[in-house]
Amino acid sequence: GCIMNGKLYPLGHIERTEDCYRCDCWEGAMRCCALYFTPVSYDEKKCKFVFNKKRCRYDLVQKDPSQPCPSVSAV
Repeated sequence: GCIMNGKLYPLGHIERTEDCYRCDCWEGAMRCCALYFTPVSYDEKKCKFVFNKKRCRYDLVQKDPSQPCPSVSAV
């Protein structure tokens, strides 16, 4: 198998790891892609992103609940 962040995964295709990656594991190698987008453009003064591991995504959270968070760009 393959080890990623201290966890052993079986050989073959892994649909979702604990850290929100989709991977393929071969003997001696592992290739992974993230299942989430990374935020790149948002109002850092009003908002912050918190990673939601259960849903494999970043949630936009208001620092001040009285202020709206504008839309965001992600890659």
